[in-house]
Amino acid sequence: MPTHTTAEKNKILRDAFARISDRVAKSAWTASPNPYSDLYTECRTLIADPEFSQGLARHLATRAVVRRSIEMFFTHIAMAARAQWQNAPIEARAVVARGWFLGRWIPTFLIIDGPIGRFLFNESSPMSRLPATCPVLTAARDFLNDQTFRLLRNGFAHWAFHWETIGPDSYVVAYDWERDLPTAKLHLEEADAFHIAAFALIEILDEVLVSRRYTDDA
Repeated sequence: MPTHTTAEKNKILRDAFARISDRVAKSAWTASPNPYSDLYTECRTLIADPEFSQGLARHLATRAVVRRSIEMFFTHIAMAARAQWQNAPIEARAVVARGWFLGRWIPTFLIIDGPIGRFLFNESSPMSRLPATCPVLTAARDFLNDQTFRLLRNGFAHWAFHWETIGPDSYVVAYDWERDLPTAKLHLEEADAFHIAAFALIEILDEVLVSRRYTDDA
């Protein structure tokens, strides 16, 4: 996967939030001029608190699946990102490009639906009780509870989604399996924006709070 600078990551995240500004409520995270840096810094401040740090370490020691699942997530994403759909034969290029996007999106929404979601919201996790001094991290966690995000996540997690092409535009449609009805329809760029935001959150949670590989560069 390409390595981006912190400034580039801030811009990528800002652009993603701009694409879904009509879909999600403005928050301390989505409205930040430096959403990646601010989230990273806040996580660093949180983990510097000895009481929180020790409690989180105890929690993760009994739930190693969080660390393991993140490791497998990045392994899958690394392989998916290497796909060169532009080099496919012209007649197959649209299908291969569709697979490239899905190869990145599906593991993202699956891990959010599973270990990451439980890590952030389960009452047994210290992450479910963030202090008032963490408005950006709280907003990032709450972003995952946005209605559109949840509908999109459920569509992928339950394998109830479809790809539609209308003229030059592509859309992802999530469905309710029970009613066999669409629940959300997002343009390709909107769906990718939700993926980008979720990926950034997972990356920071891993570097700072789970694996603790953080540096002073962010």
